[in-house]
Amino acid sequence: MRKSLALVTLAACASHSSETVTAKAPPPSAPPSAVAGPPVATAAPATPAKAATVPQTSPPPKVVLQLGDSFVGGWNGLAKALAPRFEALGSKFVRDWQDSVSIATYDHERRLDDLIAKNKPDLVLVTLGANDVSVPFPSALAKHVSSIARKVSADGRACIWLTPPLWKKDTGIVDVIKQNAAPCKVFDGSHLKLSRGGDGIHPNDSGGRTWADAFFVFYNQEATQHEGENVATR
Repeated sequence: MRKSLALVTLAACASHSSETVTAKAPPPSAPPSAVAGPPVATAAPATPAKAATVPQTSPPPKVVLQLGDSFVGGWNGLAKALAPRFEALGSKFVRDWQDSVSIATYDHERRLDDLIAKNKPDLVLVTLGANDVSVPFPSALAKHVSSIARKVSADGRACIWLTPPLWKKDTGIVDVIKQNAAPCKVFDGSHLKLSRGGDGIHPNDSGGRTWADAFFVFYNQEATQHEGENVATR
């Protein structure tokens, strides 16, 4: 009887062991195609390029006053060529001239003060020096050049002094103007080869256009440089 019980117990243990092994059998391996490979790097989303900053251009002058001697051109020559160029920018162009006026005389007169008070220009073009090309001591005019420059540049007004295109060698007035016209800019047109009127001195309309063309190259360069300086200090 004890022998029979032992055999029954062994049989029961063997049956339980088989069920346990079967329950813990490992799951089937994943097919090769389902095995994950190494991570694939993905590109970061593109960042939109920053828009280029375009500097704002300076507004053109509201009123341009060209003053000086007969090389202003009156209704011909230089003034005739400059007027439509500035008017195309939206500027009002005012011209005023005197025959045979020298730098010293112009400095002593009230004409300059009256013109500025009346027209309130944003830009003054000074065309003086043609009647001083033969003075024996041009350095004596340095104080008058400086005085005129101070008057036209008062209150921060923009100004450019146009030296006369020479028809003969001067005694030094061009250099005196260049050295003493600050804070006005100086456009040195003394070297220009111009077509001139019957006197061989004053530019005719063709010569005025040549002078105006050369001046506007200078004017645009100065405007661009000025704008660059403004941008750099913002």
